Amino acid sequence: MKKFIVNGQYQQLLKQNGFDIGKVLKAAKLPENLFTHEQIRVTEQEYYTLMNVIANQATDQQTLLNLSTFNGIETFSPPIFAAYCSENGMKFIERLGQYKQLIGPIVYQINQSEDAITVTLKSLNDQVIDSKFFVISEFIFLVNLISKATEIKVKPLKVTSTFMDFEPVLVNVLETKPVVGETNSITFKMTDLELPFLTNNAALRSYLTPELKRRLSELDVDESVSAQVRSALVDLLPTGETTAEDVAHKLNVSKLTLQRKLKEEGTNFQKQINSVREMLAKSYLKNTTLSSDEIAYLLGYLEVNSFLRAFTIWTGISFSEYRKQIANKA
Repeated sequence: MKKFIVNGQYQQLLKQNGFDIGKVLKAAKLPENLFTHEQIRVTEQEYYTLMNVIANQATDQQTLLNLSTFNGIETFSPPIFAAYCSENGMKFIERLGQYKQLIGPIVYQINQSEDAITVTLKSLNDQVIDSKFFVISEFIFLVNLISKATEIKVKPLKVTSTFMDFEPVLVNVLETKPVVGETNSITFKMTDLELPFLTNNAALRSYLTPELKRRLSELDVDESVSAQVRSALVDLLPTGETTAEDVAHKLNVSKLTLQRKLKEEGTNFQKQINSVREMLAKSYLKNTTLSSDEIAYLLGYLEVNSFLRAFTIWTGISFSEYRKQIANKA
């Protein structure tokens, strides 16, 4: 059975909220050194068991709420962070849904009507989602981050779950009482998801490393169109907007004008996006322990193999070889 990545920050988060890590892992029948692994992977059932143990060992309902809404949740993992850099709630959900499997054993099934969007949690392995806490925390997570990014309290139209009797503190956050049904889904008004995210650039800049910030500041003093394109791409790549049309829109010019000005400077859009992706990839490798999947996500690739091939072309060596060289220099 396929395994899924669990972010190593869970250990610190659990400790901050009074959990005994050893007791949690033992009750979940997971290795006691699980959180010391560079890549933490568990099966779908192990994931649900871990969530259920956390729910059972929480001292009170407020603790469970703290786990779902902790300060800084938008930078908890690359997929969450990248989605948070989106322009609005609709893009956030779509972007997160593309790579949800990097941080959990589910995908988002998104259904759109004339004035509403419904997100249904679906198991990648066609298993029953066996954790009430996981389901409610996923809904709270979505409502919390969309509200935080728009600076407007967003209230779902409807919440449906295969579970019943959710803790009152958690239901109060949603402001919508879940109804029992055949799916685990949450429905938002379309107008709420079209509200602009006000914090995307701030979140992005805070996530970048000091070295990368320095290199970006060098772009700021370069008034060329090429520099403007590279700066725009740093903002856009994590959100999955990777085309010349996306950059032209951000720079308030037409695609044809952008291409013409780049040609006048002896370059083109593909050269600029390759340059930015190479710079970012090397920075992530040097300053983080992100996996190839996670880095590919942050660079706007839909397939990790496409990123790995491009990386070899940029550097002349494979991703793993480059990482080994960095480790040997440390």
